Amino acid sequence: MRNIYLLFFICFGIFLGNLFLLHLSLPLPTFFSSYLNDLLCMPIVLSLCLFIIRKISKRKDLKISLFSAFSLATLYSIYFEWYLPEVTTRYTQDILDVLLYFGGALIFWLVQRSEASSRKLQY
Repeated sequence: MRNIYLLFFICFGIFLGNLFLLHLSLPLPTFFSSYLNDLLCMPIVLSLCLFIIRKISKRKDLKISLFSAFSLATLYSIYFEWYLPEVTTRYTQDILDVLLYFGGALIFWLVQRSEASSRKLQY
């Protein structure tokens, strides 16, 4: 469980740092200004979801399946990359954002999986 929380705090810290730098209007490489937050989104959201699910159910062994992680990435992709660009000019469609949502979901799932594997080795 520690790995997931560590992933959350690292991703959230990087996210906040990136937002701060963007707020200062510093010239940043395109990856940082346009794509980093999309990559960090799924690990942050899925970690929070897992934390809430574990607290409500009082079961520390619950995991989020790859299917569920990818389903959430699909919903984010549809909403932020297809629906919102149609209704507001603030958002633009970008296939790379979609790939980064799925990449972030995969990173979360791999960390969660490694956490479960290391827990089994401890018993």
